[in-house]
Amino acid sequence: MTVEAIFEQIRALSARVRSAHVRALLFGFLDDPALAPAFMRAPAAKSIHHAHAGGLCEHTLSVMQLGWRICDHYPQLDRDLVTAGCLLHDFGKARELSPEPGFEYTDEGKLVGHLILTCQLIREKAARIPGFPRELEWRITHLVAAHHGRHEYGSPKEPVTLEAMAVHALDELDTRMSSFAQLFAAAEGPWTDRKNLYGRQLLVPSPPAEDERRFEGPGLYREVE
Repeated sequence: MTVEAIFEQIRALSARVRSAHVRALLFGFLDDPALAPAFMRAPAAKSIHHAHAGGLCEHTLSVMQLGWRICDHYPQLDRDLVTAGCLLHDFGKARELSPEPGFEYTDEGKLVGHLILTCQLIREKAARIPGFPRELEWRITHLVAAHHGRHEYGSPKEPVTLEAMAVHALDELDTRMSSFAQLFAAAEGPWTDRKNLYGRQLLVPSPPAEDERRFEGPGLYREVE
């Protein structure tokens, strides 16, 4: 799937948000003529997960899709807030990381970081929306500020709402799935190398015996020649 197609799916999910204020905020990001193209080009991380051009879009759509599913399972969650958090949680990486090969951190990224960048953007864009409720701005900002989960992992706040906990958990899940997939794809045998982020060998999943393909990520296999 092209990054353009992924971006259109992100827009389609955002358009389903019921709150006019939340929807306007999300499209304030998605329609930004400078920010949106950078978002589409950016990786989700320098090396750990979705570490390729367009990876930020892929990660964001995946987390948003998970968010919609988890709201079906837990009806006590506010779907609009979960959708907002899933879309915006890493949006600042469009300015934190360079899309050029190597994905180096920008000066702004090194000095400010994507969490604070995104929180600043929320404040700026909410201020341009007539009648945007201040408490709603705080709630959405909290989703971003808390999405790393703990202070020692870089979050200025820890989750204190159901929606913030959900966004953190979904981000963590999608990050780990991509990270594991990268390690599986690089493995030369049934186990990954021990020298990795997790400090342990991981068992590479095998397709059925009749399916001679190599695992390359969730649902992805490559034919073995």
